[in-house]
Amino acid sequence: MPSDIGLTEKLAFLSVLPVLIGITIICLAIPIVMLTIGILKMNDCEADPRLPMWMIVMAILMLAERFTGSINTVKDRVFLNENPKPKFSEDGGSEELLDWNNRRESIKSTVVVSIGSLIRLIQFIAFVVGCFWVFGISSERDRCNVYVFWASYIYCILSITFYALGACLGPYCLRLGTEEKNKINYY
Repeated sequence: MPSDIGLTEKLAFLSVLPVLIGITIICLAIPIVMLTIGILKMNDCEADPRLPMWMIVMAILMLAERFTGSINTVKDRVFLNENPKPKFSEDGGSEELLDWNNRRESIKSTVVVSIGSLIRLIQFIAFVVGCFWVFGISSERDRCNVYVFWASYIYCILSITFYALGACLGPYCLRLGTEEKNKINYY
């Protein structure tokens, strides 16, 4: 029976893998496109000359945030490969599972998490400022390079959408995560 559970987990992961790869590609493509347009069209926005530089700064912040987020993810994957999750048994053994969970949490670098949080804060502030600049020149967008304006505009619209979704779904996901963690700690 345990082999069926392992097989099910592997199949579930494989079914989600294309989605994860797609999200990763998009999350890397957006800052690269913004960086490229910002550099190549540095002086091509008379309506607001700050826009290309804003695109460059946002792209660098996005890439830095992805990099810092990856550090703890890699550490977690290494831990999972080297320390298989102990099986729960009803006749005891929950201490072993709790110990494993505590060791898994302890490998994450708080410095990296703090730096990532600071980058996200700066990124959010820069995003808000940039949105004012982008939406402020929408009536005179013909005085700005089409790639600079539309890449910035679309980025702002998509980001606002995702921030709104995060604000709406975030509390629900946090509740689910807390319930799941309580289940792990209970067993």
